Amino acid sequence: MAIVSSDRKHSKLVASGGVLATIALLATGCSSSNGNAATVDENCTPVAQVETMTEGKLKALVVEHPPFVTMQGGTPSGIEGELLQKIAADLCLELDAQVTSFAGAIEGLQNNRADISSSNWTVNDERRELFEVSNPMYESRMGLVTKGQDWDTPEALEGKKIGTPQGYLWNEQLHALYGDNITEYQSDVAVIDDVKAGRIDVGIVNNHANSWRLTQDQYKDLTLKTMQKSDKLPHTQKEALAVVLVKKGETDLNDAVNVVLSEYQDSGEMKAQFEEYGLDPQFIVSSGS
Repeated sequence: MAIVSSDRKHSKLVASGGVLATIALLATGCSSSNGNAATVDENCTPVAQVETMTEGKLKALVVEHPPFVTMQGGTPSGIEGELLQKIAADLCLELDAQVTSFAGAIEGLQNNRADISSSNWTVNDERRELFEVSNPMYESRMGLVTKGQDWDTPEALEGKKIGTPQGYLWNEQLHALYGDNITEYQSDVAVIDDVKAGRIDVGIVNNHANSWRLTQDQYKDLTLKTMQKSDKLPHTQKEALAVVLVKKGETDLNDAVNVVLSEYQDSGEMKAQFEEYGLDPQFIVSSGS
């Protein structure tokens, strides 16, 4: 069921580099698997010394948002799910990942219920004030899902029924431009399902996530276009960069995340994950950017 946000400021805060502080780099971390729970090897040496909310654990809030994060048996997988596993392993911490909504993840990080969240978050100035923010991982684009239409400009959407997921940083701009023609939904899937059913004309969603999703048979009649840059939508003027969000004040953890992220990118592991899900690796942001 579609939900229209009545709180624009709250909606804007909820989901879509810099110089590292000195970190005592040690050896590579490690973990072992015991059923669905990851346990830490007693001989594990962390890549950095950090303090987390619960000693020995890395508490993460994630949103089911394939191909970025999917929970399988209590363990996150996908492009950012693998990164979360790697962060915990390299810091010799047990990963405690809990599934929530985009709103729940934001509120949880603000209210000391987790150390970290990675679920295709994009960053703006407000999020930099609320959280510690990792170096960028990849660019995220605005995609338009339709039943075979060739729409890829803001002008083409005038007078159309438009759906978009709650929490994207572009939502406030869409409401300003299209007014009552915008309906906010709880998820990308809900948006594209309503496009498929003909209840809306176009869905404005994350390009990466839905290029993967539209390969599924049930969506074979839908097409995905990337929104062209336009001064009518300032969000399109600058690439949106995906980041890991860390609880405010946990600067050592954020620095450690950047160390692990750099290795994840430079080793080719992130590239392999992008290719596995049919995404273009050119959108990965190098660790030196």
